[in-house]
Amino acid sequence: MKNASQIITSIQYKPQFKKVLDYKCISKLISIILPSLQKSIKHGFIHKNIFYITITASLNKYDKDNIINTIKMVLNSKMILEEKGFVECNNIEIDDIIVYVDHKPKIPANLHMTNAHTLTYHERASGDIEINIKDKKLNSLAKEIQEMIKKEVHDT
Repeated sequence: MKNASQIITSIQYKPQFKKVLDYKCISKLISIILPSLQKSIKHGFIHKNIFYITITASLNKYDKDNIINTIKMVLNSKMILEEKGFVECNNIEIDDIIVYVDHKPKIPANLHMTNAHTLTYHERASGDIEINIKDKKLNSLAKEIQEMIKKEVHDT
C-alpha cells in the first residue's frame, strides 16, 4: 500500500502532472534564499522558462540582485543541483529570474474568537395596555405576556 508521498513521487514525472514538479522545484529554490527573505516571499511561479518571484517587502537593489544571483548560481551549477538534492529542477529550464516587489505587507489570516457576551435588557414596558383580541388562544397568550411584563416591572 502506497502512502501519499509515494504516489506523488511516482506521478510527478508524467507530463500531465508537470505542475507538481514545478511546485517542488520552486519550493526548493526558495529554500536556498536567506531565511530572512524567505519569510517575505509571497509566491513564485514559472512561466515560459522565466521564474517569477513576488516579495512583500521593500527591498533595495542589492537584495534583489542577491536573490537573483543565488538562484542563478544554483541553477547553472549541475554539481550543486545533484549534491543538494535538487532532482526536481533537473528537467526544468529557467532562462531568467524576475523579482517583483509588492509593497503591501504579507498579512497572515489569524482567526480569533471573541468572547460572546450575553446581553440583558431591562423591560421598559409597563404592561398597562388594553387587550381586545377576539380569538381566544391569541387573547390568552397576550394576557400571559402582559402578566409576565407586569410581574417583571413590579419585581424590579
